[in-house]
Amino acid sequence: MEEFFEKIKRATRPALRFDICAGVTVDPQTLMNTGGDYRDALPPSMMPRMLDIEYREGDANDLSQLATRSTPVGLLSRETGGRLERSPRYRDIMRPLGFRDELRVLLRDRHGAWGALIMGRAQDAPAFAPSDLAVAASLAQPLGSVLRRLHLTRLAEAGASAAAPGLVLLDEEYRVVHRTPTVDMWFEGLAGEPADADPSADDRLPPAVYAVAAAVQTPDAPGTHTSWMHSRAHGCVRLHAWRLDRSDPTGARTAVVVEKAGSGEHFGLIAAAYGLTPRERDVTGLVLRGHSTADIARRAGLSPHTVQDHLKSVFDKTGLRSRRELVAGIFARHYG
Repeated sequence: MEEFFEKIKRATRPALRFDICAGVTVDPQTLMNTGGDYRDALPPSMMPRMLDIEYREGDANDLSQLATRSTPVGLLSRETGGRLERSPRYRDIMRPLGFRDELRVLLRDRHGAWGALIMGRAQDAPAFAPSDLAVAASLAQPLGSVLRRLHLTRLAEAGASAAAPGLVLLDEEYRVVHRTPTVDMWFEGLAGEPADADPSADDRLPPAVYAVAAAVQTPDAPGTHTSWMHSRAHGCVRLHAWRLDRSDPTGARTAVVVEKAGSGEHFGLIAAAYGLTPRERDVTGLVLRGHSTADIARRAGLSPHTVQDHLKSVFDKTGLRSRRELVAGIFARHYG
């Protein structure tokens, strides 16, 4: 994925003239951060606060706002009416680092949102112009479609992992209070680092961990949240966060368990990537479990004819021709 974003940055830098750029991957169902390329982005020390603003505090021009727009592009200065000091992201991150504005584009196609490009310009650079926003808008659909296919490729290549689950405890500022030794195995090869980098060398964690920790601290949040990320060494990894009692003597406020994702995480992403409707996803899941058309009709409360219509649509979207191909082909490779 880093290679994908690196190529995009090289191709778009002459037109968009950004001084800083992050390529982000997201879960299409929740928009939670699942990884990406941060080599030309913020200093790692700023990442916890950035994700805290994005998923707990909220700010203008965040990804959830872009997802509601017909053109998923936003410029922070425009979204704040020119009053950038109203933005916690500007006050706490951009201004201290010497950046004047932030341009975001959500990478999505008709099946959902798959990632984002977040770009910034320094104080001594010219302001982003309407033509820059138009260029960014032109990237949303084609790059979203490519990124969706890359998600499927990564799932197909993901191998099984024998690593034991890991636990990391974070304080109110997202500093590590405690981490089990197994955590380091799950976070081998953080984005932008050599594959043999030692993740225990400091307290840095992948952005997806800070994102799920921030989400669980959101006011009125239920106190627990599940997300996922992609690991080079372990494929799809589940992140499960809990909000802890503030009386904890260690100062820990959030606990995050890291473990191998189950087939449910894979199937949800695969279904979204192929553009399956909720009903098509239900029918496909029952086919994968070996149920006949009559069984599926009874369980789903549908007529056998409607079940066949849904299956025909699934075959069209996945490029397959039969139940046997559905089980033995793409879904067996990704899901089974």
